Amino acid sequence: MESTNNTIIKVAGVKKGFTVGSRILPILYGIDFEIQKGEFALLIGPSGCGKSTLLHIIYGLEEPSEGKIIMDNHDIWSYTKDWRADFRNKNIGFIPQQPFWIKSLSVLENIAIPAVISGKSFHSALPKAAELIELVGMKEWADHRPYDLSGGQQQRIALARALLLDPHIIIADEPTGNLDQKAGEELMNLLSDINKKFALTILMVTHNHEQYKYGSRIISMLDGKMISNELQKN
Repeated sequence: MESTNNTIIKVAGVKKGFTVGSRILPILYGIDFEIQKGEFALLIGPSGCGKSTLLHIIYGLEEPSEGKIIMDNHDIWSYTKDWRADFRNKNIGFIPQQPFWIKSLSVLENIAIPAVISGKSFHSALPKAAELIELVGMKEWADHRPYDLSGGQQQRIALARALLLDPHIIIADEPTGNLDQKAGEELMNLLSDINKKFALTILMVTHNHEQYKYGSRIISMLDGKMISNELQKN
């Protein structure tokens, strides 16, 4: 598989197995695909097919048994744990299914937290956080506490937080999984708009068939194997 200059994520021969007693239980059987800069890629498949495990490998949290993850021309699993943590913080924004918040901080302050992790001043990040909270349509909630917000509102704030350090890539692990249909559609429309407006690469896990229309690339998995990798016209 030849990479192009626009390849931002390359998954090459990735296998994963977990040891259970004296046996190795295979989860991923050799996954190969590439994602180009600016794509909105959806990783799809039924529950238990291995897509979240693969996402964690790509994100640098779960080490593959075999294979490579090349991201921004870096073989991320050839580096140290600390290097990967620094790389994630500088280059990748992450949106989990269930976001974690610091209860004592306001919504705006929670958005600014990644700056502290990266070694920057908390207060220096607040103006950028204010811009982002407006971008996701949540400006009027800036001084509230995150747990006062609905699930859909919290995921909008999670998106703003993921954007704080100007990442090259957004990785989202079923971010609409706990939302109702309306809130889920609103978040998907917002992600789609940001993807197009800023040419920001997004890799998102979903099993919701209604969301497939948002993806420019659909990578389908079944039983630990990739069964298709298709470009879509939006």
